[in-house]
Amino acid sequence: MSFVRKYRDFSLVTLGNFFFFCNFSSFFLLPLFIRDIGGDEALIGYVMGTFGITSIGTIPFAAFLIDHYGRRKFMLTGAFLMFLISLFYIFISDVSVKIFILRLMQGIAFAFFFTSAATAVSDYVPSEIRAYGLGLFGAFTIASYSLGPTIGELIIERFSYMAFFLYTSLFSLLAFIFCFFSREGNFTVSRKSVFSGFFGVVFSTRFRVLLLTNLIIAVGLGSMLNFFSVFLEENGIHARNFFLTYSITVILIRVLGGKLPDIVERKKIALPSMFIMILSLLMISSINSTLSAIMVSFVFSLGYGILYPTVSAMIIDRALDDERGTAMGAFNMSFSIGINFFAFALGLIARDYGFSRMYWATGIFMILGCIIFIYKYFISTGGAKRLS
Repeated sequence: MSFVRKYRDFSLVTLGNFFFFCNFSSFFLLPLFIRDIGGDEALIGYVMGTFGITSIGTIPFAAFLIDHYGRRKFMLTGAFLMFLISLFYIFISDVSVKIFILRLMQGIAFAFFFTSAATAVSDYVPSEIRAYGLGLFGAFTIASYSLGPTIGELIIERFSYMAFFLYTSLFSLLAFIFCFFSREGNFTVSRKSVFSGFFGVVFSTRFRVLLLTNLIIAVGLGSMLNFFSVFLEENGIHARNFFLTYSITVILIRVLGGKLPDIVERKKIALPSMFIMILSLLMISSINSTLSAIMVSFVFSLGYGILYPTVSAMIIDRALDDERGTAMGAFNMSFSIGINFFAFALGLIARDYGFSRMYWATGIFMILGCIIFIYKYFISTGGAKRLS
């Protein structure tokens, strides 16, 4: 595959992913809708966490399919399915089983699209600039967080939730169009079964500590994406202040410093980034103004902005040629578990003890992730040898 073609296809899939995540990130405002139709903090956690049931359950099969049959057709399937499901939210008027069904279906669409798109990008990007390429791909993902929720919040305030759901659905239609014009990258067809291939990766010594670390990181991210908008609103602060700060900071970090994990040993970038994320979570209880909210958002985004592409590059570094989709699927699965399943517990903590204590609990949980990472990659002799 020529450089020009790789660049063209990388750009198309990256833009398609951007618009898909404009849809996805707009649903970070779903907690506002849930509360508006009568739900409480615990129900917000249940609904938001339901997404993870099907996204996680679907990932092994999505990873198997894209390693056997290619990435493009499953990107298109996921984008079109998300377009339809987002439209159906206009028929929700109260808390009922329908909102859970739609959230479950969104999880399926997400699993197919994002696993396919992220794997396709890893096919296009040369190994020597892997972290940088994945970082740029991720930067466009994060850019969607400034557009989707920011405009979405304005639409909700000035029009209605029906207009909001129509608005979100159009993004996935654009994602479908951009990905339609991309071409399949070079990949080695896997001969492994869905179970031996996927679970062989999940429990392999090459991946399991990284996947566990990724899950714990995702709990920290999920606490921000699933609950921070409600926390800020309770303190009289617009949610868009977080999403704008988050998006701008992460984009700048990945564009200006995205090559750092390709130059410096990746583990030496990952660890301080985790500590920065933890610091931001512990700072949340001190928020008392728009400025302090922006400062906390900036610190959180600074840590997470470089951490995600670093860990994802570490995963792909360890993958064989015929298991790249499976490895990316396992990475996405651990990420989804952290963001979605832990939302159930975080919602209960927030309801019974308040958001400040919930964020303290999340920060302490992330410290556990740091301890595991340090032991594996800095203390353990076997871990050091594998990274040498």
